[in-house]
Amino acid sequence: MKYEYEILKVGDADIIIIRQYINNESFLILIDAGNANNSSTIKNHLKQYYKTTYIDLAICTHPDSDHKDGFFDLLQDPEMTFAEFWLTDPAEYIDENDIARYRNHDNAVRAVRKIWNKSTDDRLNLIDLACSKCSIVRSVIDGVKHSILPISIVGPTSMYYQEVVKNMVQQYGINTYDDSSKELYDDTFRIDDKEIQSVIDTVEDESPYNASSLIVLYRPGDGKQFLFTGDANTTSLAIMIEKYRWIRNIDLLKVPHHGSRRNLNTKIITELAPKKSYISAAGNAKHPNGRLVYWLAKHGPVYSTHTANGYIHAKSAEMEAREGVSTLAPLKAKTII
Repeated sequence: MKYEYEILKVGDADIIIIRQYINNESFLILIDAGNANNSSTIKNHLKQYYKTTYIDLAICTHPDSDHKDGFFDLLQDPEMTFAEFWLTDPAEYIDENDIARYRNHDNAVRAVRKIWNKSTDDRLNLIDLACSKCSIVRSVIDGVKHSILPISIVGPTSMYYQEVVKNMVQQYGINTYDDSSKELYDDTFRIDDKEIQSVIDTVEDESPYNASSLIVLYRPGDGKQFLFTGDANTTSLAIMIEKYRWIRNIDLLKVPHHGSRRNLNTKIITELAPKKSYISAAGNAKHPNGRLVYWLAKHGPVYSTHTANGYIHAKSAEMEAREGVSTLAPLKAKTII
């Protein structure tokens, strides 16, 4: 069973690449493309390590700029080819009230799809661009599985997405909450489980954009489970855990929202019990949150891109070693309990 996966170092943004071999044929999966200035990083990385610019499946988890904007330049690059593109189309959740509000169906479609506009250029829409450049564009939600690749969507549910999509449209162009920090990553807090729980169990991410994040499950065929969560919030993850009771003791958790304390809680971490956690973060006091890292480390080592040279890379035993890859020390090793 040959496969490899990696998270590129792009600060508080997400770029995940998976290569899976099926019957000796290589397939490349790209989950999120970071900010607009990250497109060249992706293209150069693909050329250097995969000797291709062909993507079999691209997934954009949600319409925040640090996940979607890199796709605009990639899709317009004549050297790049995308066979299939997945995202969630809000136009599928238009109801009669929306049609009446916007006077007709076409107006309503344009009005709700604006959440997929490029953050710096309203003339560019990711759905429109993907439809013009990709062989297949698919609107996906919980329950969707790829026909060939071991990729499936396990959240959010249609019902939950329908709740948050109207808020996304209403709050278009508004920064729903700012979780940035100029302070460096801090793990000097007092180790007190009750105090830590009071910090990470009491507040949920209020962004409807993050709440809409696709939760991607990758099961390469050797019994392992890898969960890539975008910026999903605790409500969406709790619904997933309740529905998919076999998603437990996972081998890898891509921690949501750059390790923010608002997007996981101790109950979800305990339920998933990740043997290893990856965080894509700038390495400030909020991304990742030190107390959240501490709780994740109860189950396994925690790694963050801000401590890596350029990317975090892992592979199956059967996959050939990549030249020049060195062992990355975890941000926090597994806690001995």
